[in-house]
Amino acid sequence: MFRRLRNLGHAFLLLTFAAAIIFLCGWRDAQPAPLQGPSSTVVQEGLVMIQEKDLAVNMPPFPVFNQQQEAVPLDARENDLLYRPPLDVAFIFTHARDNWPLQNQLRVAAGSLLAHSSAPLRLHLITDEDGFHTATKIINEVQATNQLDSRHIKLLVPLCQLVYVSADDFIPEIESSVTVLQEFFTRRANSYYRDALFFFSLHLHQLLPGLERVILMDIDIKVKGDVAELHSHFERFTPSNVMGMTQEQSPVYRHLLSVYRRTHPNTTLGSPPSEGGFTGFNSGVVLIDINKLRESQIIKSYQKRPKLVERTQHYSFQGHLGDQDLYTLIALDHPELFYSLPCGWNRQLCDWWRGHGYQAVFDLYFNCPEELKIIHGNCKTPIPDNL
Repeated sequence: MFRRLRNLGHAFLLLTFAAAIIFLCGWRDAQPAPLQGPSSTVVQEGLVMIQEKDLAVNMPPFPVFNQQQEAVPLDARENDLLYRPPLDVAFIFTHARDNWPLQNQLRVAAGSLLAHSSAPLRLHLITDEDGFHTATKIINEVQATNQLDSRHIKLLVPLCQLVYVSADDFIPEIESSVTVLQEFFTRRANSYYRDALFFFSLHLHQLLPGLERVILMDIDIKVKGDVAELHSHFERFTPSNVMGMTQEQSPVYRHLLSVYRRTHPNTTLGSPPSEGGFTGFNSGVVLIDINKLRESQIIKSYQKRPKLVERTQHYSFQGHLGDQDLYTLIALDHPELFYSLPCGWNRQLCDWWRGHGYQAVFDLYFNCPEELKIIHGNCKTPIPDNL
């Protein structure tokens, strides 16, 4: 009996020892193999274990900044530009296809206008389809050279919005009126100023009906002043003023009124400013109140043949310079309709009359003592680079 119990005890011990050996061997085989080699170095990211080789292959690289770029605040002028309504300026730009001198004039006019403007502009191009594409390319080029900010972040303020106004579509609407005006204000059938475009300013209330005020400029100009300052002259208009222009800076209207002046020796019409005279108007730069132009019965009456016959005969007046002749004729009778801009806002360079009978008095007309804000190369006069 006791021998049987002893044998069972030995067997139990053997079984227990065998089980212990099997357990120990199995635990050792179940352990993971050690990580080896430099590419298997373990990097600890918080609580996650990541192999460096997996990080390099599978994870996107983090951007590396050498230095943080600092945002530059807008200055007062730039901030003002963001919220100011655009000023309306119009150019007549026709017959521009393959006309390189005309295209270059627009480049100078628009480039200098943008370069000196403290306000955003809405530029109305009265032209044909080809002219608009040409003008758009030119103005985009000059606008790109006049960005307001070249620091870390470029400020893309829209300095200039372009508006296409079709001249070809409009000419038939005004053809009958222009035909009458051409009879009185152009001398020859092939005259430079016989083109309908030289009478467009009279019809801007039809061409640009949605505007209240617009500045019409010739393109043979170079701008040196701020067009916002020019625009401020609208605030100086009296209730009767429809348009604003500088006076003519040559004795052309002294010449055109020479017969009238001989029969009216005391008149100051056609005399120089130093003698208290009225030299006529030059339409190279015109400030136009659109609503007043639309409503002016006086200006409308001067576009009709009976009125023109009467008044041109009264002054023995035969013009040849397009719309500015009509404005001068109207001003002889109704000066209250016009605001006189300072001479510096349309400094005319043409000196043709100096060599054609008026040398003795030419400088009395040509003199302009004010700061030059817009230089006008009228009668095809080149604008010097130093102006």
